[in-house]
Amino acid sequence: MNWRFLKKDFKSRIVVFTLVIVFLSSLVNGLGILWKYDKTTREVLVSRVHIEADIIIQNIAPSLLFDDSASAVEILSTFSADSSVLLATLQSNEGAIFASYQRPGYSDQQTDVFHIHAPVRFEGATIGTLSLTVSKNEIYDQNVANGLFLMALLCLVVLVAYILSRPIIRSLLVPLLSLHEVSEKIAQTRDYSLRAKIDSDDEVGRLSKMFNHMVEQIEHRDDMLEKQVGQRTTELEKLAEEFRFRAFHDSLTGLPNRALLNERFENCIARSRREINRFACLLLDLDDFKAINDTKGHEFGDELLVEVANRLKETVRSVDLVCRLGGDEFVILLNDLKSSHDVDVIARKILGQLNQEFSIGGEKIRTAVSIGGALYPDHGGNMSTIKRHADVAMYQAKDAGKNRFCLFSDGMQENVKYRLMIQSDLRPALENKQFEVYVQPKVNARDNVVSGCEALVRWHHPVEGFLTPDKFIPYAEEVGMILEIDYFVIRECCALVVQWAEIFSQPIPIAFNLSGRHFHDFKIVSVLKEAIKEFNIDPALLEVEITEAVLIQDPKKAQKVVHAVKALGLRISLDDFGTGYSSLNYLRTLPIDIVKLDRSFVSNINSNAQDKRLTRGIVSLAKGLNLRLVAEGVENESQVQTLLELGCSTMQGYYFLRPAASIDFLQWYLKKYSLLHSQKAHG
Repeated sequence: MNWRFLKKDFKSRIVVFTLVIVFLSSLVNGLGILWKYDKTTREVLVSRVHIEADIIIQNIAPSLLFDDSASAVEILSTFSADSSVLLATLQSNEGAIFASYQRPGYSDQQTDVFHIHAPVRFEGATIGTLSLTVSKNEIYDQNVANGLFLMALLCLVVLVAYILSRPIIRSLLVPLLSLHEVSEKIAQTRDYSLRAKIDSDDEVGRLSKMFNHMVEQIEHRDDMLEKQVGQRTTELEKLAEEFRFRAFHDSLTGLPNRALLNERFENCIARSRREINRFACLLLDLDDFKAINDTKGHEFGDELLVEVANRLKETVRSVDLVCRLGGDEFVILLNDLKSSHDVDVIARKILGQLNQEFSIGGEKIRTAVSIGGALYPDHGGNMSTIKRHADVAMYQAKDAGKNRFCLFSDGMQENVKYRLMIQSDLRPALENKQFEVYVQPKVNARDNVVSGCEALVRWHHPVEGFLTPDKFIPYAEEVGMILEIDYFVIRECCALVVQWAEIFSQPIPIAFNLSGRHFHDFKIVSVLKEAIKEFNIDPALLEVEITEAVLIQDPKKAQKVVHAVKALGLRISLDDFGTGYSSLNYLRTLPIDIVKLDRSFVSNINSNAQDKRLTRGIVSLAKGLNLRLVAEGVENESQVQTLLELGCSTMQGYYFLRPAASIDFLQWYLKKYSLLHSQKAHG
């Protein structure tokens, strides 16, 4: 039976509960009456049979006494008038059956019977026993009749109760039903103008009043909410559009981000296959952006990225897509290309635009970019491969000197593997002492004496063998390990100064190069100070070589660091003099002790009159400013004589000695200079 309607219909629940109570009450009463009738019927049956037995005993005693079995059988057969008596037997005192009566159809297998045993007496003496087997069918039949009567009576009572309850319940529930009907209509139609009818001032009436008041408030609030929802819907639509834009665009530059790039890349592949043409993926990375960010601040760096993004959008075509992946990394998808030459033309146009001066916060700054490119389908069939190959080409552009474009080729994979190997092996190399400091002398060719040395680091790589700085220093710069390497070189130089002080009669200063990363803060000053104190050396025997590239990113901070180093007592050397934009200005603003003439002047000094004139001017300038001048890259006797004629006496180059290990330098020095000086002294 399905009782679910009871959960929904209050009226039905009341009717059902009322009928159930009436039914259960009547059923209990009926069962009690039935039990009473059953007991009475049993008592009546037993009493009747006992009376019948007493009568039979009085009449049958003479038959048993005079041994008249025929008469006894005739008397027992009178039990045939009582259908309940199934078997009657008369037994003697000895237990023998004297006479019996059995109703037709009786079987001793019947179980719905009971037995009565009565003694047969004559003049006070027991002469036998009368045994009766009585059927219970009379009791059962009477119980069935009584049960049917009670069931009929129970149904009648329930029917009467149902008939009587309906008008009573209806009169009580009409207001509640009316309230329910109104609430149901409001729920279905959302029409809050409907009101419940109030017919009384009782509890139901007060409930109806409260309901109407609540609906009135809801109607008022619904009107207000409808207006607010309209406003909020408009706002949410704008927010959804904004969220979608943010999900697919970079928050800083407004350019498409990686998510949109992935989506557009697949579209480019489908379009390229459909139209049988090519498209290119360019990966751009700003050169030395981290240094700009560290020295100028992140806000400055962010403004620079925004300006770079604007220039990129203005440079490419409308069919192309410019994306920012994060940091200073940009990706450009160039569509509808006919050949690789088209990529080269666009890439060089981008280089030209980004090489122009930027104005950030009233400050002028120049930057450069390294670009790597890969073509679809020439260099891969999916985004992962194409982007990876563009990344390889971009690092090739950085290795080639930065500020340039490289298109991917198969041979570049090996360069990437080499880069990753070198970068991962740098720290173990420091820990396992695989680096060694080589020295190259600075010789005063006029007086034929060694006036100093330059320290140059070398790496004894366990796999690649002997590596010069150009093979690993650029990679060390990228991962920041150059700082640790420079600290190692400084300590080695201090150790050489101590060692040479015990060998040479005249101390030999040692110069070492410092990465531009040291000039962003004052840590290098602390490192130098601690090394000088630890080795207890004269700081004048240490010389720091710096280049214009070190100073150009943040001149103010760099100059403060240089002055702090100079305050420790070290000498400052300006390397590659004559090749930069502001070398003369640095001579005016920095505490420079030495200038090193760039090897490009020396290599052409005998073949290029302009270089010779410039060299003469630099020599004159150095003398006028009371600066020492060292010529780099001297490789032959002719260059030595020309430099001496021009007034430059201190030189450095392969003509004197290639960069050599400390022991080899000592052997060279003792053989070529100490013995020579000894011969002159004895001559």
